[in-house]
Amino acid sequence: MAPRLQFSFVVTRRQLPATTPIHDVPRFPRTSTTDRRIGNYQVLAPIARGGMGGVYLGQSASGNGPKVALKVLDPHYASHADIVNRMFAEHTVSSRVKHPGLLEVIGAERGDDNMPFLVMEYLDGENLGALADRGQLEIDAITAIGAQIATALVALHEAGVVHCDIKLDNIFVLYARGPGGWPRVKVIDYGVARFVDEAPMDDNAIAGTPACMPPEQWRGTVTAKSDVYALGCLLYELVCGETVFHGTLPQLMLAHTEKRAPRPSWLRPSVGAGLERVILRCLSKDPGMRPTMKELAIELINLQTEQTTALLDATG
Repeated sequence: MAPRLQFSFVVTRRQLPATTPIHDVPRFPRTSTTDRRIGNYQVLAPIARGGMGGVYLGQSASGNGPKVALKVLDPHYASHADIVNRMFAEHTVSSRVKHPGLLEVIGAERGDDNMPFLVMEYLDGENLGALADRGQLEIDAITAIGAQIATALVALHEAGVVHCDIKLDNIFVLYARGPGGWPRVKVIDYGVARFVDEAPMDDNAIAGTPACMPPEQWRGTVTAKSDVYALGCLLYELVCGETVFHGTLPQLMLAHTEKRAPRPSWLRPSVGAGLERVILRCLSKDPGMRPTMKELAIELINLQTEQTTALLDATG
């Protein structure tokens, strides 16, 4: 594994309040991994525990080819056709669009024991939530990361897909520098993504992360503008060190559907008028008042350019 980058744009961080997940997280499967094979892949080590299974580092059993990440469904859920279909839909989503800012899901397969699993590109890094927990990011870093996320989501939306779960933990920060010296990031986890031509969800079957869900998603309907709202929540959290709203599940639903978001500058005066204006537009209750993802990407790229120019002028 490559050494961690020493990110110089991390400053201080408040402790984040806990939020209430919509679905329970099952236990990581307690199975031996180093001597296991999954399909045609040798399991090298566990990587993480996910919402409904585990993620493992793997490689072709022949020993050739690059290392991959294997997302394996917990055995408890393997007999649930709807869950398996939703998992395999992650491959369908990925196959629709290729973009350097989107995680590539290489395949959807079943092992010899009929266990469903996904083969994904292996990413060397950490999620944005882990990075943010170590310290509050500088404003220009937040803008640069936000621009990358928005650009990747433009590609996803143009392929007819809404991510539906944009949050810190679903953005992966690579241990590699990108343009301008900022770390490269990728949008990951298409587990609750929806195609724009899908029928609305039942109110009792909504999926997503309560701290980042727009009003329409609470009602079981999503559009591309729903991802804009969620990205606004993510940017707010990076800027302020806390979520837009917090509390119990009913309190979060009420706040996201009825309460106006507080100004980021109340918690962090150095945010700048441009970025604050962008965030508040994203957090509009009315989807029609939010920018499109393409408009948001352009605004963030322009802000990034302005911030870089101002820095160069200041350092003379």
